[in-house]
Amino acid sequence: MADNTEKRTGALHSELKIELHSHYAIGLWQGRRAEKGVEGSKGKPAIMGMPRFLSLASKINQDSLKNNPWADATMWTMEEKLNAANKKMQSLIQGLEKDMQWLPKGATLSEASVSEPLDIRVFSNTPLGYRCVFLLLGFDQFAKQVLQASHYGMISRQQRYDMLSEGSRLLREIYGTAMSYRSVNVSRQDAVENNPVWKQTVLELGEPDVEVLLGNRRSAFSPPVNESSVNLLRIRYRANNSDNAK
Repeated sequence: MADNTEKRTGALHSELKIELHSHYAIGLWQGRRAEKGVEGSKGKPAIMGMPRFLSLASKINQDSLKNNPWADATMWTMEEKLNAANKKMQSLIQGLEKDMQWLPKGATLSEASVSEPLDIRVFSNTPLGYRCVFLLLGFDQFAKQVLQASHYGMISRQQRYDMLSEGSRLLREIYGTAMSYRSVNVSRQDAVENNPVWKQTVLELGEPDVEVLLGNRRSAFSPPVNESSVNLLRIRYRANNSDNAK
């Protein structure tokens, strides 16, 4: 006789582990703490690493959950930059592979590796965080190939510098987007009410993108938009546009 007792599985758990092999990628992961100068001289400023980025991306995602349009705009911008960065990284890799194609017959290069890669466990509260981690892994593989090509004379020292700088810049641009975000306790409901909180935030941050505010432009990884507030704002904007057309 079949057991009709309802059974449910527990929550799904998974763990992401990555390995980084190049000092360039490890530097982008770790960042750098601010360093004080010696005898009154200017010290070195802090450089953001991946852990700090993941923390900021989590905060942005939390604000998006609270119906904050500026958080939504930042998530959309990060997704756009990540998509563009992945395409550019693929282009850099393809260009390097062309430089390495003239390896003479009879010569074979093994994949570059290190004896003790940096092992890291990764957790992010938003898929955009993982997307940035995957971009870093792509850069790590690219950096290994660049260093290998330079070692065997397939590219010049200047080419090595330019390629590594271009690849790392893709990550730093994503970091910069998160750094420029400012968390403010405001939501679309404040926009509906046009209350003092909303007016003050607009004064400080500027008007939000209308397409983002109305939910028409949104990251694929953002939480679902608050439909009630969005619908009220759409009605208002349609009415304003109708009045302006007269």
